[in-house]
Amino acid sequence: MRGEDSYDIESWEPRTLMDRFSLRLYGFLAEAVRGATLVLALTFVFVELGLVATTLEKRPILGLLSFVSIVPALLLALYIWRVDPTEREPIPTLVATFLLGVVFAAFAAIINTFGMGVLDDVGIETLAIVPFFFLVVGPVEETVKWLAVRFHAYRTPHFQTAVDGAVYGAMAGLGFATIENLTYVVGSVGTNGGTAVTVSGVAVTRAIVGPNHVLWAAISGYYLGLAKIVSSNRGPIIVKGIAIPAFLHGFYNSTAGVVTNLLSSIFGGDALAWLLVYVLVFSGLVASYLFRKIRRAREYYEDQMRLGWQ
Repeated sequence: MRGEDSYDIESWEPRTLMDRFSLRLYGFLAEAVRGATLVLALTFVFVELGLVATTLEKRPILGLLSFVSIVPALLLALYIWRVDPTEREPIPTLVATFLLGVVFAAFAAIINTFGMGVLDDVGIETLAIVPFFFLVVGPVEETVKWLAVRFHAYRTPHFQTAVDGAVYGAMAGLGFATIENLTYVVGSVGTNGGTAVTVSGVAVTRAIVGPNHVLWAAISGYYLGLAKIVSSNRGPIIVKGIAIPAFLHGFYNSTAGVVTNLLSSIFGGDALAWLLVYVLVFSGLVASYLFRKIRRAREYYEDQMRLGWQ
């Protein structure tokens, strides 16, 4: 009995002229969408950087304060890169992911600003701020950081394991935190009078909270790496990977101010000091969750290497 040909029934490959045309058109459209997305994001971020540059030209010290504010997040991202149990991820791909984190942050800024404007216009900003954090800010910001990894690093041969995903996620989070810190520090000049105390206070605050972006994006990157390996359940794994940091992000935004003010009113002392305490506890728990997964992966790969795995 001759084997049945399942082409166009249960299988498909480019056989006909139309098949080959469809394949090439799909590839062209996919690359066109990628290109358009990148151009749009670059346009937004260049406008944003242009506005920032006018202030930096007059007060270059703000650039130094912005850099200092990102140092803790940078050190955390470098640590995650160092603990990769397999091979070190190449610097060019890491830099590209960092830059994409900077660029795609513009999408989140636009969506968040628009959402806050809508809430303010209808007069329910205070009542809706917590749902806004959970349903808009968290999901949007974690998705654009995930997109920064998915856009390039995911497509390279260097992206092979869940830990690789965590490394690239950390770099995307670092890029996001960098542009966010820059805009916050520079923006504090206009919104708060620009005194040295005010601007330096904003820089210190951003230095405290910046590592959260690295941790959250590393978690989504970890699950993106897992999804690449377990392709049969790729969709649910990706959803889980974005949902966890989105929830953590929403929870942090909703509670940081309330808890900090409450601790300050009960025990006294500066609110910024209590913010540091809160962030250390919160970020410590998140880091423990992430590094426990990385440690398990390290032990697994070390066992595989001892058994001759390549």
